[in-house]
Amino acid sequence: MPPHPTVYFRRSLLPKVGFFDTSYKISADYDWLLRLLNADDVSVKYLPEVMVLMATGGASNKSLKNIIQKSREDYRAMRGNQVGGIFTLLRKNLSKVGQFLSPKPSEM
Repeated sequence: MPPHPTVYFRRSLLPKVGFFDTSYKISADYDWLLRLLNADDVSVKYLPEVMVLMATGGASNKSLKNIIQKSREDYRAMRGNQVGGIFTLLRKNLSKVGQFLSPKPSEM
Protein backbone atom coordinates (compact mmCIF):
# COMPACT_ATOMS: atom_id res chain seq x y z
CA MET A 1 0.00 0.00 0.00
CA PRO A 2 1.54 3.30 -1.00
CA PRO A 3 1.64 6.08 1.60
CA HIS A 4 -1.27 8.40 0.81
CA PRO A 5 0.83 11.60 0.35
CA THR A 6 2.70 9.89 -2.51
CA VAL A 7 -0.39 9.11 -4.59
CA TYR A 8 -1.16 11.40 -7.49
CA PHE A 9 -4.30 10.88 -9.55
CA ARG A 10 -6.44 12.55 -12.17
CA ARG A 11 -9.50 14.43 -10.98
CA SER A 12 -11.55 12.43 -13.49
CA LEU A 13 -11.17 9.37 -11.20
CA LEU A 14 -13.22 10.93 -8.40
CA PRO A 15 -16.65 10.11 -9.89
CA LYS A 16 -15.50 6.50 -10.29
CA VAL A 17 -13.81 6.07 -6.88
CA GLY A 18 -15.68 8.65 -4.81
CA PHE A 19 -14.45 10.82 -1.98
CA PHE A 20 -13.15 9.83 1.44
CA ASP A 21 -15.69 7.97 3.57
CA THR A 22 -15.78 10.12 6.70
CA SER A 23 -17.26 7.30 8.78
CA TYR A 24 -13.59 6.29 9.06
CA LYS A 25 -11.96 8.59 11.61
CA ILE A 26 -8.38 7.41 10.93
CA SER A 27 -8.43 5.07 7.92
CA ALA A 28 -10.40 7.07 5.35
CA ASP A 29 -7.27 7.36 3.20
CA TYR A 30 -6.65 3.59 3.39
CA ASP A 31 -10.24 2.80 2.38
CA TRP A 32 -10.02 5.30 -0.50
CA LEU A 33 -6.74 3.81 -1.75
CA LEU A 34 -8.25 0.32 -1.66
CA ARG A 35 -11.18 1.57 -3.73
CA LEU A 36 -8.82 3.31 -6.16
CA LEU A 37 -6.55 0.29 -6.61
CA ASN A 38 -9.54 -2.03 -7.08
CA ALA A 39 -11.40 0.17 -9.56
CA ASP A 40 -11.85 -1.10 -13.11
CA ASP A 41 -9.86 0.61 -15.85
CA VAL A 42 -7.46 2.35 -13.46
CA SER A 43 -3.81 2.10 -14.41
CA VAL A 44 -1.06 2.53 -11.83
CA LYS A 45 2.44 3.75 -12.53
CA TYR A 46 5.35 3.36 -10.14
CA LEU A 47 7.93 6.15 -10.02
CA PRO A 48 11.15 4.79 -8.48
CA GLU A 49 12.16 8.05 -6.83
CA VAL A 50 11.50 9.79 -3.54
CA MET A 51 8.63 12.26 -3.98
CA VAL A 52 7.68 12.80 -0.32
CA LEU A 53 9.67 12.34 2.87
CA MET A 54 7.26 11.50 5.68
CA ALA A 55 7.89 11.70 9.40
CA THR A 56 7.02 8.68 11.53
CA GLY A 57 3.79 8.91 13.43
CA GLY A 58 0.61 10.77 12.70
CA ALA A 59 -2.91 10.25 13.98
CA SER A 60 -2.87 6.49 13.43
CA ASN A 61 0.17 5.89 15.66
CA LYS A 62 -0.28 8.64 18.23
CA SER A 63 -1.50 6.33 21.01
CA LEU A 64 -2.41 2.71 21.68
CA LYS A 65 -6.09 3.71 21.48
CA ASN A 66 -5.52 5.16 17.99
CA ILE A 67 -3.56 2.09 16.85
CA ILE A 68 -6.45 -0.14 17.94
CA GLN A 69 -9.03 2.13 16.25
CA LYS A 70 -6.90 2.25 13.07
CA SER A 71 -6.64 -1.52 13.04
CA ARG A 72 -10.40 -1.91 13.41
CA GLU A 73 -11.02 0.59 10.64
CA ASP A 74 -8.37 -0.98 8.39
CA TYR A 75 -10.00 -4.38 8.85
CA ARG A 76 -13.44 -2.90 8.07
CA ALA A 77 -12.01 -1.26 4.92
CA MET A 78 -10.41 -4.57 3.85
CA ARG A 79 -13.66 -6.46 4.33
CA GLY A 80 -15.75 -3.75 2.68
CA ASN A 81 -13.46 -3.72 -0.36
CA GLN A 82 -13.09 -7.51 -0.35
CA VAL A 83 -9.31 -7.31 0.01
CA GLY A 84 -7.40 -9.41 2.51
CA GLY A 85 -8.40 -10.27 6.04
CA ILE A 86 -6.90 -10.69 9.48
CA PHE A 87 -3.51 -11.90 8.17
CA THR A 88 -3.32 -8.90 5.83
CA LEU A 89 -4.01 -6.64 8.80
CA LEU A 90 -1.30 -8.32 10.88
CA ARG A 91 1.19 -8.05 8.02
CA LYS A 92 0.29 -4.38 7.48
CA ASN A 93 0.82 -3.55 11.15
CA LEU A 94 4.02 -5.59 11.49
CA SER A 95 5.49 -3.96 8.38
CA LYS A 96 5.45 -0.62 10.21
CA VAL A 97 7.64 -1.72 13.12
CA GLY A 98 10.80 -0.88 11.18
CA GLN A 99 9.88 2.77 10.82
CA PHE A 100 10.11 3.17 14.58
CA LEU A 101 13.59 1.64 14.62
CA SER A 102 15.12 3.49 11.65
CA PRO A 103 16.54 7.01 11.82
CA LYS A 104 14.10 9.91 11.57
CA PRO A 105 14.22 11.98 8.33
CA SER A 106 15.83 14.86 10.26
CA GLU A 107 18.60 12.47 11.41
CA MET A 108 19.45 11.34 7.86
